[in-house]
Amino acid sequence: MLTASAIRTYRTVGALAILTAIFYQLGHGLEGGGWSTADYFSYFTILSNLFAAGILLAGALRGPGPRSRTADLLRGAAVMYMLTTGIVYAVLLSGHKPSTPWANTVVHKIMPLVMIADWLLDPPRTQLPLRSTLSWLSFPLLYIAYTLIRGAIVNWYPYFFVNPHRAGGYLAVTAGCLAIGLGMIGLILLITWAGNRRGQTLAVSRPAAA
Repeated sequence: MLTASAIRTYRTVGALAILTAIFYQLGHGLEGGGWSTADYFSYFTILSNLFAAGILLAGALRGPGPRSRTADLLRGAAVMYMLTTGIVYAVLLSGHKPSTPWANTVVHKIMPLVMIADWLLDPPRTQLPLRSTLSWLSFPLLYIAYTLIRGAIVNWYPYFFVNPHRAGGYLAVTAGCLAIGLGMIGLILLITWAGNRRGQTLAVSRPAAA
């Protein structure tokens, strides 16, 4: 099992990697023409990675010791959002050529793996009920609502599958979002089970308090 110092270190490095990738791409975009910062921060990838960076930094400062159920629920949400980011990219978006390949690799490939590894290395300290972890769907639902409303106003969408003009209408968008939503529910079930199971295993292996 990793030491507290090692956990703090990789969490700090992970958070800094995310922030470096995101703000490098931002600076690179600002140097060119036709850049929209509002559009950039409307990508689920960017938002999920920023949330993960915040969770990692908070975890680095706090360390792997006792924490509240709320803290573990927030960690689990970050894991789910990052895995969604990685899977959706791999399945639907990997054919697009990124402007900065190394940054793309960090936010879409490396950090989703880091987040699930962190969840297993330092699992929830209390059992997380499914009725609580299903709340992780709240942000994706708000994101889709924001994306469709904003897209209708500014005529710009971050992804082709939420763009009714490219996806084939709002019915196709709805079907695509429902499919992704079902995938997210599957991830929630898996992340909840894995975290609770791993937490039980480590709890049994810890020496009893004197």
